[in-house]
Amino acid sequence: MIRLPKPRPVPRSATALGAALLLLALASGGVAAPVYTIQATQSADLGVVTSAIAGDTVFRVDPTSGAVTTISGTATRTAGGTTRAVVTVSCAATDPGDCTKNVNVRLGPVGSASGRARNLTRLTFTMGTATLAGGPGAPGSASFTIAPIGPNSSKTFFVGGDMGIAGDDSGLPTGLAESDFFAWAAESPTPPTGGAIGRFQARIIRSIAIAKTSDLVFGRISKPPTGLGTVTIDATTGLRTTAGAQGFDSPTPSRAAFSVTGEGGQTFTVTVPPSFQMTGPQPMTVTLTSSAGASPTLGGVLGSQGSLTFGVGGSAPVDSTTPPGDYSGSFTVTVAYN
Repeated sequence: MIRLPKPRPVPRSATALGAALLLLALASGGVAAPVYTIQATQSADLGVVTSAIAGDTVFRVDPTSGAVTTISGTATRTAGGTTRAVVTVSCAATDPGDCTKNVNVRLGPVGSASGRARNLTRLTFTMGTATLAGGPGAPGSASFTIAPIGPNSSKTFFVGGDMGIAGDDSGLPTGLAESDFFAWAAESPTPPTGGAIGRFQARIIRSIAIAKTSDLVFGRISKPPTGLGTVTIDATTGLRTTAGAQGFDSPTPSRAAFSVTGEGGQTFTVTVPPSFQMTGPQPMTVTLTSSAGASPTLGGVLGSQGSLTFGVGGSAPVDSTTPPGDYSGSFTVTVAYN
């Protein structure tokens, strides 16, 4: 007689449970979220700005056109640049269905401005290749939502805002001025808390100014007994010469002298009228000359104050028929950066 033992039940539930846990672990480890990146791919560049003598100037950058308008102050843009900023949002897909949700975006000023820049205010935006899906907030509080980026794709939007530039009286350094903004993005409905830094910038130079330090003085002249004569003041030396006429020592003759101040190393243009008229017993036309040259340059280097002095001389006709008496007049000299 053979006695077979009764088979014991196989603990299948334990085996099945182990397999389920393993599959769950594999499934959990195999899922990867889409990767969103946001970059400021172009800065807002106002170009070269000549600052005001005193006080701040606020420039407004339009995000739609890139046009720059002056909101307040007297600084001027003397050379243009690329104005509006460009922000690019990208999404890298790892699984089907990735990058198909809306993206929340937030903009705001960040950090401390450098140079003569002030912190950004009134940040604004407009869509580039991105599509607006929600928002926006009020200017200066730019929170909005854009439509899905799409798998392994990128979308752009433009950023504008108000950038203040301090005047010469601020004592802040000239040269590069920068003011930053943050651009954060996150897949909806997550609020964005991180991302990229964008920039508004300009290259600042001091205002240019001119001051007269002496007048053009021909002095006392005796007219020739016959014929024509002239009296001339040299623009460089201030020395007086006469032809036909005779000059006296008192009052002392002199050239007109001017002092120009501004950003070191910068070239500028001097505008002197070709002539002006003195009034007296009869009109007398004076022909003017300048020692400034074709392209005068302020001393010093960029980032420091520079100066240059130049003279203006002239020649006046004095003939035997010129009535005696006092003759005087005025002329205006202007300067501007090239």
